[in-house]
Amino acid sequence: MLRAGQDGAKRRGVYKLVVEETRSAPGTKKGSVPLGSGFTGWALPDRAEVTLPTGCAARMGSAAPHVKASLDVPSQDEERLYRRGEEPPVDPDTATRNNATVMREVATRLAKRYDCAD
Repeated sequence: MLRAGQDGAKRRGVYKLVVEETRSAPGTKKGSVPLGSGFTGWALPDRAEVTLPTGCAARMGSAAPHVKASLDVPSQDEERLYRRGEEPPVDPDTATRNNATVMREVATRLAKRYDCAD
């Protein structure tokens, strides 16, 4: 799940970002780190999730009580990499910090766009 960079020499990760409505309350994953003050979510090296502030779902036209954004980073999946005998393209601690930053930015921008920030 790695793509060649523009110069063709260095490979880079592939990411998937999904924003969806959900009826379930936000939870956490074992071994994850919180996103920080003001954000409901968590991050791991290969995935992350954030729940948008209360009220965003209605502002976005959803009948569900919550809207969440999730990030999937298959190129950082430690189990898959171990099976293949490969090293992660980015150090797991760095990947976790990067994923947390991305999710905070996603939540901030969506809340601003739909005028539903807490």
